[in-house]
Amino acid sequence: MAITALVLNVVLVAFTCLVLATDGASREVPYIVFAALLLVVPAFSSALLVRRGLHQSERVSEPSPAIRRAGQIAVLCNVCLLATACWAIYDQYPHPDEQGFLPYVAVVLLTPVFSIVALLAGSRRSLGLRVLGAR
Repeated sequence: MAITALVLNVVLVAFTCLVLATDGASREVPYIVFAALLLVVPAFSSALLVRRGLHQSERVSEPSPAIRRAGQIAVLCNVCLLATACWAIYDQYPHPDEQGFLPYVAVVLLTPVFSIVALLAGSRRSLGLRVLGAR
């Protein structure tokens, strides 16, 4: 799950950069914030997923409190990204008739969902290790 989330995060950042390069940046404040979320949140989530993967490969029993807190913040950021994406899809109805529109929407909606699941699964896994270590 974490690998899928990581790949989707990288694809979303690349796809967003491509859209910004071809269509240009919006001049409306809500869409500027949305574009920033589309770039920052996947990058942050990817960094945490990579860090968590490295942390687990070192066989350390428990992540630091800062990493746990960052994971919680990343989950909240992904929820905000998902809510903002739903708002943007609703706000832009009727949608443009472009070839890449539906794949982009799919990536925009699936990436935060997979990231949330991967981040929460990793926090539960570390919680389980802590409980097992206490026995």
